[in-house]
Amino acid sequence: MSVQTASEFTSAWEDFTRATRRARGRAAGPLAGGSGLSLAQYQLLEGLRSAGELTVSELAVGAGVATPTATRMLDGLVRDGRVTRRTADHDRRAVLIALTEDGRAAVDEAGRRVEAGRARIRDSLTPAEQEQAAALLRRLAAVVEEQL
Repeated sequence: MSVQTASEFTSAWEDFTRATRRARGRAAGPLAGGSGLSLAQYQLLEGLRSAGELTVSELAVGAGVATPTATRMLDGLVRDGRVTRRTADHDRRAVLIALTEDGRAAVDEAGRRVEAGRARIRDSLTPAEQEQAAALLRRLAAVVEEQL
C-alpha cells in the first residue's frame, strides 16, 4: 500500500468515525417519533424482540457496553415499566430481563425509526454504491472482529 493510499484510508476512516460519533451524539436523547427510548436503550433492548429473555451480560454484549453500564440503563427501564427483571431458575446469580408490553411497543417503534434512518442513508446511494457499500461493510466488520 502506498503512503498516499494509507493516508487516504486513514483520513476516510477518521471522517467516518467522527460522523458516526456525531450522529450517535445527536441520537443520545429519545429517538424522534415518540418511542421514548434513546438509541443506546434501543440497542440494549433490541435483542429481546426475538429472544424473549436474556441475561444482563448477554444484553450488554449485544449492545457493546459494559455489564455495569447495562445494569444502570436497565434500572431506569425497569422504573419506567419497559422491562422486568427476574432471577433465573437455573442460576440464582443470573438476572433475566424481559420486555413488558409497553417496552415491546417502544422497541418496535424505535426499530422503525432506526430502520427509516438506515433507509435514508442507503437511498442516498446509487444501486451500484449500495452493493459496494454492503460488501465493504461486511468485510470491514469481519476485519474489525478479527483484529480488535
